[in-house]
Amino acid sequence: MERNDENKKAKIMIVEDDRKIRRLLEIEVEHAGYEVVSYENGIDAIENFREDGPDLVILDIMLPDIDGYDVATQIRKLSPDVVILMLTALGMKKDKLTGFDSGADDYMTKPFDNEELLARIRALLRRKHISLSTPIIFGPLEIYEEQRKVIYKGEEVELSKTEFELLMYLVKNKHRVVSKEEILNAVWGIDYYGSDNTVEVYINYIRKKLSPDLIKTVRGVGYKIAGEKLEAGN
Repeated sequence: MERNDENKKAKIMIVEDDRKIRRLLEIEVEHAGYEVVSYENGIDAIENFREDGPDLVILDIMLPDIDGYDVATQIRKLSPDVVILMLTALGMKKDKLTGFDSGADDYMTKPFDNEELLARIRALLRRKHISLSTPIIFGPLEIYEEQRKVIYKGEEVELSKTEFELLMYLVKNKHRVVSKEEILNAVWGIDYYGSDNTVEVYINYIRKKLSPDLIKTVRGVGYKIAGEKLEAGN
């Protein structure tokens, strides 16, 4: 069922093995007006996910059975639309990157500020409830941004979160060439200090999954979506 009043009716699933933290989260989230279900391990969360039907999942990484990365991956397969907020003590850059690649939409480290957590929840839910009525059509390519779904020549193609965001960034900037630095800042974040070869690697991933001619390399400048004109359509 469609939930239009995100602050009063949205359902949030909490997956946290620490009893005190889980209870604190339950109290704060319920007090903010959300419906809450909670689990202390990943397997129970996954098994009950479809029945619970949450709009947003607050997910710890260090769980007693399977880690939060695996939980995020499994949940993302069950629902491409659910919002995943990882809340964990693991604050290294590699942990964050792994979290985002596993399907997380946002990432917070413990200890956390309650007001900031609730603000992020509100922002994520607003983003989730932005409705797109038509896909982006690019020749044989269809992109459904809200569902994070890509269809090529009538068949759905599975892209990682990073691949999808990179493709969308190129699509949204279809009238110009974008540099590697600009892509890194937009997709990986301004605090990313890795090699700019990362962009080339992911561009090649997308080409292999979709078409080698989809993304044009402008030598010495950057990349641009090539081919037919992009337009919205049914």
